[in-house]
Amino acid sequence: MIDVAVRILLYGAVIGGIWALVASGFSLIFGVARILNFAHGIFFILAAYIGIVLIQSGINSYLSTFAGIVIVGGFAVGIYLGLLSKIKDHEVMVIIVTLAIALLVEQILILIFGEHGLSYPDFISGVVRIGMTPITYDRIVAFVVAIVVLTLLEVFIHKTNTGKMILASSQNYEGALLVGIDVDRIFVITMFLSAVLAGVGGVLYGQVFAVSPAVSLKALIFAFAIVILGGLGSIKGSIVAAFIIGYITTIANQFLGAQWSEFTALLIIIAILVIKPTGLFGVEE
Repeated sequence: MIDVAVRILLYGAVIGGIWALVASGFSLIFGVARILNFAHGIFFILAAYIGIVLIQSGINSYLSTFAGIVIVGGFAVGIYLGLLSKIKDHEVMVIIVTLAIALLVEQILILIFGEHGLSYPDFISGVVRIGMTPITYDRIVAFVVAIVVLTLLEVFIHKTNTGKMILASSQNYEGALLVGIDVDRIFVITMFLSAVLAGVGGVLYGQVFAVSPAVSLKALIFAFAIVILGGLGSIKGSIVAAFIIGYITTIANQFLGAQWSEFTALLIIIAILVIKPTGLFGVEE
């Protein structure tokens, strides 16, 4: 029983950390620019695919990973400047356009790579045992990287001038304009950060599991559900909710089987929202 508890504790933390990255990015762009980005799941898998291609072409794995994440951030900025900046005040249009982009990129990936999953090359291979529970180094790396990135995000938002401008823009758009903040520039930076967070999550997910075009929809559904559970626009709520979902899916997988884990998580999200419609940290507007 102790081994089961240790396995749940360790594996749940890894999954929670990955989903926290994805959900934080989704929550960030909504909280600042009020954009429901349905292409977020594509950023999640695209960084992993780009990294895999670059590594297979002979480029250093760390450089390839960095390049893949930055390219996805640039792609997101291009989408914002080319399309979303012109329609961001029309919520339905934003949803339709971002969903169309997601479906288009997903089909391109299927044509190039097929529907089967690809594993991201391990940065560190091997297995360590904690008690009787084996845990691979890639899971440890995934958890550590997730925590470090989330910590850096917290420091950036609350300790830097740009981060404080992001906070100001999210709290009061008109007020930010009045005090001289270039809100359009802040939206571009936020879009970049949002995609980078999703990209880092996708690379870590690809190491622990595998990425396939279908995973983009799974990432979007989980990000959306976690953000709603945590409270729309609340990064802290998204992180807490992500770890809750990570542990729920791990417990369900342990006792009910993998086929029930995601169903159980979504069912519990619905139950919580029935009790508290604003989510854990959301407020009524």
